[in-house]
Amino acid sequence: MEKNVKDPIPLYLFSKSPEPGLVKTRMQPSLSVRHSVELATMMLEETMIKVSEQWPGERVLAAAPDIEHPVLRALAARYRFRMEPQIEGDLGMKMRHVLRQGTLRSQGAVVMGSDVPQIPEFVISDAHEQISKGINVVGPALDGGFYLLGLVRCVEGIFEDIEWSTGAVFSSLKKNAASRGIVLVEQLVLRDIDSFDDLAWLASQDARYRQFLSAGSVVQ
Repeated sequence: MEKNVKDPIPLYLFSKSPEPGLVKTRMQPSLSVRHSVELATMMLEETMIKVSEQWPGERVLAAAPDIEHPVLRALAARYRFRMEPQIEGDLGMKMRHVLRQGTLRSQGAVVMGSDVPQIPEFVISDAHEQISKGINVVGPALDGGFYLLGLVRCVEGIFEDIEWSTGAVFSSLKKNAASRGIVLVEQLVLRDIDSFDDLAWLASQDARYRQFLSAGSVVQ
């Protein structure tokens, strides 16, 4: 009798198309529109490199609004990501969609943002190991959100009544999970790179990002 062999565990990396007015808008006007696009692209590629090196399962770039964007297509081909469009709706609807389709055909699925390029590589590999063992994982963000969520099964209502883009996102997620009998094992708390202050902090940790703090990047 044949065993029921499931597909490799997918990781869905969420990203916006690197277009003016779509990415890193909270850094403007301290950062120019052009450099905001360049920064978002650099952060996305850095994240994709780490995922490609540390995630042994399927890698999916979930993009919006333009899945045909040439930069996204080139990065996906370079680092061997399958591409698919994000569905319409709020962030919870988008994540629920991919987690549902991922957990239906595999033993779990992970969603991850592209705003933590400084993520330690072991966090990514550990998330895969935990999901493989049937353990749900979450990566809390310093601003009260989360940068990674891995579920063994997608439970209805886990994103219910969450006010996105607020400091209560992570606490609301934990409350929803607990009320549905879902235990989330927490990973490292990391800093989302969303504001110009976040960028200055990142540049202090990684010299490659100092170029964006130069006079040429800042709108006077």
